[in-house]
Amino acid sequence: MSEKWLFLQSPTADAATNMAVDEALLRGATERRMPLLRVYMWTRPAVSFGYFQKFPVDIAAKYEIVRRPTGGGMVYHGKDTTYTVVVPRGHSLYEMSAASAYCALHRAIVVACEQLTDKRSGGNPTLRMSLPTSPHGQYECFQNPVHGDVVADGRKLAGGAQRRTKQGMLHQGSIAEEITANRLQAGFYITFQADFQTYALTKAENTIVEELFREKYTTDAWNRKIQR
Repeated sequence: MSEKWLFLQSPTADAATNMAVDEALLRGATERRMPLLRVYMWTRPAVSFGYFQKFPVDIAAKYEIVRRPTGGGMVYHGKDTTYTVVVPRGHSLYEMSAASAYCALHRAIVVACEQLTDKRSGGNPTLRMSLPTSPHGQYECFQNPVHGDVVADGRKLAGGAQRRTKQGMLHQGSIAEEITANRLQAGFYITFQADFQTYALTKAENTIVEELFREKYTTDAWNRKIQR
C-alpha cells in the first residue's frame, strides 16, 4: 500500500538559506501531516558542520560555512547530492529509535545508488552495520563511516544526521555522488512505497526562512557559538 509523500525540489541557494529552509520545514511538519523529501543544491562550494562542533576557522576563507541544526561532522558540498527528509510526529519513522530511522532512510539511498555505483565503480552499496565510533573534536563526515552509513567499494557513499522536536524529525543527508531527483524518488518509492506529489513552500514558510536566514544562520552567534 502506497503512502503519500511530498517532494520539494529547491532552487540552488547559499548555505544559510539551505539550512533555514530545512528548519522551516521541520517547524511546519505537524501542519503538513505528510512526510516530505527535499533535494537541493549550493550556489558555491560550502561546508556544513554539526551542531556540536566548533567553527572550522582554518577553512573559513575558502568556503561558505554554516552550522547545521543536526549533529555529525563536517561535510563538503558542491559535487554531492544533498537531501532532507522531514516527517511529522507520530509517523513510523519518528517513532523509531534514531539509529533505526537512520538505517531505514539509508536503505532508500542504497536502492537509489545501486545502478549508479554498479556503472561507475563496480561496488554494490550496502549499509555499514558495525558499531558506531565516537570521534572527538573536529572530524570530516565522509572519512568516518558509522553504523547505518552507506558504503560502496570500501568508501563512504552517503551519511546523514537527525534532529527530533515536538513537531517532527529532520534528517539531513549527503550522497558523495550526483544522482538525479528521479532516482532518489525511486529509492524512496521502492523502500517506503512513497507516492510523491510536488510541494512548494508556503508564504508563511518563506517568511520563516527569511527570518532564520537573517537572525540565525548568517550570524556569528549561531555559527561560532562553540569556540573550544
